[in-house]
Amino acid sequence: METVKAAVVGVSGIGRYHRTIMHELEDVELVAVVEKYPEREKVAEHVEEVEGWGVPLFDDIIPMLDEYADDLDYVTLAVPHHWHAPYAIECLNRGINVLVEKPVTILAQDGWDVVKLAKEKGLYVAVDFQYTSFPHSHQLKEFIADGGLGELTDVIGVMQWKRTDEYYDRGHWTGKRYADGLPVWDGVMMNQAVHLINTSLQMGSRVEDHAMPRAVQAELYQAHPNIEVEDLAAVRADLGEATLHFYCTTNCDQRYRTDLDIYGTKGRAEWDTEKATVYLDGEEEPIVFEEPTDRDEIHKNLIAAIRGETKTLHAPAEEAVKATLLIDGAYASAGRVQKVPWTDMAGINSLIDYCADQRKLFSEIVDWPYSTDAVEITEDFRFDGLEDD
Repeated sequence: METVKAAVVGVSGIGRYHRTIMHELEDVELVAVVEKYPEREKVAEHVEEVEGWGVPLFDDIIPMLDEYADDLDYVTLAVPHHWHAPYAIECLNRGINVLVEKPVTILAQDGWDVVKLAKEKGLYVAVDFQYTSFPHSHQLKEFIADGGLGELTDVIGVMQWKRTDEYYDRGHWTGKRYADGLPVWDGVMMNQAVHLINTSLQMGSRVEDHAMPRAVQAELYQAHPNIEVEDLAAVRADLGEATLHFYCTTNCDQRYRTDLDIYGTKGRAEWDTEKATVYLDGEEEPIVFEEPTDRDEIHKNLIAAIRGETKTLHAPAEEAVKATLLIDGAYASAGRVQKVPWTDMAGINSLIDYCADQRKLFSEIVDWPYSTDAVEITEDFRFDGLEDD
């Protein structure tokens, strides 16, 4: 089997994960690595490891592509969010397939440009939404598409994670609205929750494609004092057939939660990162989808597509951009990020659980001064910034 040649941009953080996979896969030759800040202390050990592999190291993507573009089958972009669109476009214009970290882009209009260019070039753009590659995700989606839950009515998503001030201090772009002159919007929705938002859209339709948000209403809150974006959000979205009720935060205690409940006229399904369980009305025994997950699958799937062994990506850009579209719509609906005291976060897990159970926005339950309207998502929709920028 012919070896696939690849490069990776970014050596530390999530880049370490990607470069390790690419280095260890037998049918991939890692021919080049890019690290923009090789001199930084926290990056030094990763640079040293790559150099130990004998892989050429560059400090900018352009000279790397100038030297290796003709040899590359794909490039993995494990870089800060605001570089996803320009780097992906640069690779596509040079005839190279792309695997980009989530989100595919910060602005949906840029995402659609990436999708259009990839189609014009006959290339693939895969997005590292690993939840969509899980076997139980495929099985539940097929069950829903076959009408197993009947007509869909509601999708409820809850993500409760914890991020400390140290987390937000780790980079010049983390927790920021803009970095290097570009929008980055590194809040809980675009960074952590975008995985589950993508899966919400995957499960929110009875067709192969992900659901397309038609209208979005959202409330965005900020409790961490040293960030510029939201760390708590509540979203209500019209997905056409179902209504999405989504809640996320990075302000919770040690209890983590990442799950979906999908309701239909025949029953409901529960999804989490380990398994999916279906409870049909009138049936005593649930249906359980649970198989081992291969974290390397996103890479293997793209490689199979490059070789012509499949035409279906687990997370293609044309589906992934819908998650960006929903988040952009949430920002447009909110108009601003409402600051709340950190002391109000003491019972945030319980508040989220209650709001999810009642399918309400936070302001509909507690006395937080916020009022938003739904924003219609049309073909011409674009988000260009908050009112309080």
